[in-house]
Amino acid sequence: MRRSGAEDDGSTTLREGALLKGLRGHPKQMSRSTLLRYTSKIVLVGGAYYVAAILGLRLALIERNVTPLWPPTGIAVVAFIIFGWRVWPGVALAAFAVNMPISTNGLAAAATATGNTLAPIVAALLLVRVGFRKEIDRLQDALAIVFLGALLSMLISASVGAGTLVLSGAIPASKFPAAWAVWWTGDAMGVLVVAPFLLGLFQRPWSGSLRERTEAGVLLLLVATVSVLVMNTDLRLMFLVIPFLGWTAWRFQQRGAAPAALLAAGIASWAAAHGLGPFQQGTLLEKMITLQAFNATVAFSSLFFAALVTERTRAREALERAAAELEDRVGRRTADLSTANARLKHEIAERHDADRKLRQREGQLAEVQQQAQVGNWEWVIPEDRVSWSDEMYRIHGHLPKAFPLTFEKAVEQVEEEDAARIRANVQAALGRGRDHDLPPSEYRIVRADGAERVLLGKARLSVGSDGQPLRMIGTVKDITESKKAEREHRIAETLQRSLLPDRLPEIPGVMLAARYLPATSDIEVGGDWYDVVQLPNGTVGLAIGDVAGHGLRAASTMGQLRMALRAYALEEESPSQVVSRVRHLVRLLVPDIVTMIYLTFDPESGTLRFANAGHPPPLLVGWKGETSYLEGGLGPPLGATTHLGQDIEVAAHVDAGSTLLLFTDGLVERRGTSIRDGLTRLKTLAADRGEDLEALCDHLLGSMVTSQVSDDIALLALRQVPLAAEPLLLRLPAEPHVLAPLRHTVRRWLREIDADPRVADDVLIACGEACANAIQHAYGAKDGLFEVNLVLSDGTVEVTIRDLGSWRPSSGSGRAERRGGLGQRLMRELMDSVDVNSGPGGTVVRMRRSLQVGADRERTRAR
Repeated sequence: MRRSGAEDDGSTTLREGALLKGLRGHPKQMSRSTLLRYTSKIVLVGGAYYVAAILGLRLALIERNVTPLWPPTGIAVVAFIIFGWRVWPGVALAAFAVNMPISTNGLAAAATATGNTLAPIVAALLLVRVGFRKEIDRLQDALAIVFLGALLSMLISASVGAGTLVLSGAIPASKFPAAWAVWWTGDAMGVLVVAPFLLGLFQRPWSGSLRERTEAGVLLLLVATVSVLVMNTDLRLMFLVIPFLGWTAWRFQQRGAAPAALLAAGIASWAAAHGLGPFQQGTLLEKMITLQAFNATVAFSSLFFAALVTERTRAREALERAAAELEDRVGRRTADLSTANARLKHEIAERHDADRKLRQREGQLAEVQQQAQVGNWEWVIPEDRVSWSDEMYRIHGHLPKAFPLTFEKAVEQVEEEDAARIRANVQAALGRGRDHDLPPSEYRIVRADGAERVLLGKARLSVGSDGQPLRMIGTVKDITESKKAEREHRIAETLQRSLLPDRLPEIPGVMLAARYLPATSDIEVGGDWYDVVQLPNGTVGLAIGDVAGHGLRAASTMGQLRMALRAYALEEESPSQVVSRVRHLVRLLVPDIVTMIYLTFDPESGTLRFANAGHPPPLLVGWKGETSYLEGGLGPPLGATTHLGQDIEVAAHVDAGSTLLLFTDGLVERRGTSIRDGLTRLKTLAADRGEDLEALCDHLLGSMVTSQVSDDIALLALRQVPLAAEPLLLRLPAEPHVLAPLRHTVRRWLREIDADPRVADDVLIACGEACANAIQHAYGAKDGLFEVNLVLSDGTVEVTIRDLGSWRPSSGSGRAERRGGLGQRLMRELMDSVDVNSGPGGTVVRMRRSLQVGADRERTRAR
């Protein structure tokens, strides 16, 4: 059955229950299984009705079919309430079967069965219409079953049944009132006593404890015992049953009241039918009045008291729930109020803290703006009202809030040329009619004290929905100092680039490569430098250093040291002596700390000598890829301490094909990591040296240097290569100082082609004479170049000296003049052949000498 939507305590009403479902159903719509269940219900209801009727007829007081308690009526009402009206055939057939033996004819039995069927159906319908609940836990349910289900509806069965008895001749018409009264009260008592009991069986199983179940059993036993006792005595003590019924109803409501009432009414009806106790004396009417009064009292008191207790209990529980809900609601509301109060306090504290932080941030912003020399401004365009931050006033040379501002007032201090440009830019921006950023603009102002400042302004325009300009905001930064720094940086960078070698010397048998990478994190240039000097004794001087600091001072110091080292290198052959003299110079003239390493390399012997003044050690990479740092010869940096002793000089050997790497600390030093890690990484990368020295330098820089260079980097690489594999070609300036290195180079080339020392000496003397003539006679006081080319072909060395000058006439005479002077005579004596060709484009001296010695050479010359 459908539960009532107005109840939430688990009780059910019959307004949408099985009875109405049965009324809406139709037998033709039943399936086979449904029909089977339907038939089973009919049989069950009919059987229960028939058995109860047989038992009830034993209590008949008029003829054999009028009893004071008719249980089948209660069974029929419950069946229609639970299963629906469609089980009426079971009730009708059972009623007909019961009445047929006790009726005068079949028609009378059918009429009686019709009344017995129709009355329960009407009772069930009326109960459903008023929202009756089978728990009978409300006073209105008790009233409904008493007045509608029992007293009113049973008028139908009583009227039909008693009338049938009269019409069939079973009783005379004079007994109609008595028969009608007994019939009516019997059916009504069947509804009042039996129906509540049966409805209780269809409720949820009782979950009472063992003690409660025991108590209920004891109370029912007391009701039965008291009922039996009072029905077996002549004393009028039937009222003694009522307190026990009330006790049972109070303790267990309908679960206890219904069976207790059934017991009491059943025992009383049995006593009345057998004339026991209070029913021994009096007429039938008196007995019926006594019995029905008792049964009615039992039924009414049980039903009403149980319903009243249930309602009171429910009301108390509802009140308790309401109180609990109210308490919970008050608790929640109190908690909410407490939370809201705490939140409000927290928000107030946060607001105060935010105000404090805002004031603090405003102060910090003002300090930061003052430190960074950045001011901000706002222009409310419709009002032509300009507001400046305090730093804006300071940038323009005024005290904060010194005077009110308008747009024209704000640009008064701007140089006229820049002011015109600013006005034009602003006018163009106002005419665009949309929000946008104005391009940054540099301009100059002149303060009241005459100081000129360079400012960088940025601005953004905001317009309204109609496109009209509303406000413009912006910032101004004083970039005067940065402009000066940029200018100094450009000067220092230009100076530094000019002081570094624009190109490395070309030295036969020696490959050189260099790289210089300035720092990107500092606008000032550094003091890193390198140099390569070709010395008169044929060796090569190499130097690399780092002046502490940046800027013009570091760059100028670097230039002084480079020039001084060149001068000392030409005077001193020992690297330690050169470093000592530079150290002395730094101590006297340079207030900075300098690290430096100076090396001399002899291409003929492969000997390397060096002295180190606090600089990272050079890295030597063998031709097989083995690597090692040359860590000897280390002394303190220049200018760091007073160094009274002699600088240490160390010698090493560089094999042909080996590579020497000199570098400054910017290549291997990074913030947050040890310099040893950088040195180790450099060794690993340099091991894969490759054939191209330039490519090796690029590879090392690309691998060792990140996108941001925190310090300047200088890198100088040297590699010794053999000369004999190719012809020797030299382009040299026509200056006397190149003769000594030239002799060393030619001697090395001759040695590598395995020339006899005597032959090598002859070729060296002849080559030197020819080169000296080119230097002396080709250009005079002008600068010029000459070429020296040595080629080995079929065991003969061919030496060619070419210049592009015009030889001055010789002052000699006679035979010496015809033979070209003593120099040419010497060359002809030493060489197998000498050819001299002069012309407007220069002079070419071509000499040949066989590598054969003694008699073989004489035969060669004779041929």
